[in-house]
Amino acid sequence: MPGKQGQILQLEQKQLQKLSPQQYLVAKLVELPLTDFEQKIKDEIYENVALEEGRDSSDEFERNDQDDDVDDFDAGKDDSEDEFNPSDGSADSDIDYSEAPSDYDSDDLPNYSRNAASRDEDAEIPIGDTRSFIEDLQAQISEYEVTDKQRELIEYLIGSLDERGFVDRSLVDISDDLLFNHNVEASVAELEEALAILQQFEPCGIGARNLRECLLLQIDRQLQNVDSVDEASLTSQQQSARRLLQLERRIIADHFSLFEHNDPQRLASELDISPEQLRLAIAAISKLNPHPGRSLHEAATDQVQTIIPDFFVETDHENSISFSLNMGKIPSLRVSNEYVQQIDAYQKISEKLSHDQRDAYTYARRQVESARMFIAAIKQRQNTLISTMKAIIAMQRDFILTQDDDLLKPLRLVDVADRTHLDISTISRVVNSKYVLLDGTLFPLKYFFVRSKTNAEGDLIMRTKVFPLIRDIIEHEDKLKPLPDERIAQVLQEEKGLKISRRTVSKYREEMKIPPAKFRKQI
Repeated sequence: MPGKQGQILQLEQKQLQKLSPQQYLVAKLVELPLTDFEQKIKDEIYENVALEEGRDSSDEFERNDQDDDVDDFDAGKDDSEDEFNPSDGSADSDIDYSEAPSDYDSDDLPNYSRNAASRDEDAEIPIGDTRSFIEDLQAQISEYEVTDKQRELIEYLIGSLDERGFVDRSLVDISDDLLFNHNVEASVAELEEALAILQQFEPCGIGARNLRECLLLQIDRQLQNVDSVDEASLTSQQQSARRLLQLERRIIADHFSLFEHNDPQRLASELDISPEQLRLAIAAISKLNPHPGRSLHEAATDQVQTIIPDFFVETDHENSISFSLNMGKIPSLRVSNEYVQQIDAYQKISEKLSHDQRDAYTYARRQVESARMFIAAIKQRQNTLISTMKAIIAMQRDFILTQDDDLLKPLRLVDVADRTHLDISTISRVVNSKYVLLDGTLFPLKYFFVRSKTNAEGDLIMRTKVFPLIRDIIEHEDKLKPLPDERIAQVLQEEKGLKISRRTVSKYREEMKIPPAKFRKQI
């Protein structure tokens, strides 16, 4: 009948990717820097009674601390695919940990890794840096009443922030990533709630999805502070400040496009205000922080901490390259013989087990399986790190031999993923928070990844080449009429023959910490 509503039963088939417990554990271990990895092992030994330090007499691997325990890249070899043979271990392959070795020796490595203790130099390199702004944000979670699920989502959102402090991915994509890569179900509505909490953190504006939202968060925070004062107690100065804040909000909330394109005449007309009122509002907006994440990171770098390199890379006068994986203070591990024997004993009398004995048998079996899985995951982690570093060395050989930035080749995460046959998310986890000590100089692993653009002739134009060109154009611009990013892109094409989009110019400018045109204008 017309207007009658009913229910329709529909069968829909979907293919969902879920990580096995082994894959999830490996993914977690891979992304940890060395110091956190060492602490994770200590925690696991403390929590799992079936996991012990040491080696038994049936140890399959012998210690080898010789200095030649590295992989040499012959100077005569090129970067062809057949030069590189990745390790069989992959962070994205599922291991049957029931058949994994019951022990783990920190020197049980492929031939290109060794313990840092065997090195003459100190593995701890102090540099001017401290915990990242991500860690500072994570510390603020405890100041809010959140559920365990919200805490997990907020931590993931914090980890998704770019260097500006923005969440530059859609919540739909984040929801899918949580499900497919981390086996965590989170609706967009739940992510919205978690993001709303994150946006209350300091510095104000953190967690914004774009510049407009970032500025609105800061204006709303100031308005909230003014509105918290009783109306009758407001001074004339505070009332003027509130009116100015309300005007700022109207500009950003309702006329952001005109503000972004620096059209003061139309703005004043649309808002029905005087040029002087507009000037005061624009001046106040220009004092807001367009990159809250960056300012917090810069404030953190005033402190000093010790960063321990995850890799050692060395070159010699014969253009040979060798590298080793820093194993730090990771102990040898084994599964407790006592628990293995206990399981064997229970299995022999499985038909006669009492209720308490069955519980003890189940507990012991779970602990042993967990210990074996952890040992297998450690080996997978080291194989993944070694495969990744070996690929980077092969593809950035010229830079590694000279440390000349001009010789950095275009390199993306997907290039290393293709070469190692690992998933790109695995490469991303390896690159994050890892450091390389190259001939005594410390580099973040991200340093080796360089993007590029192509000019009309098809030549690759490095970011390191484009940066000084953009900076030079901005330094010589008319300070009363600074060039917008679109005009800078035109100048690059007209004068330098470089075809680069406005969006790319904006990104490069932000990476150089140069404000947009409207904030560079000298009134």
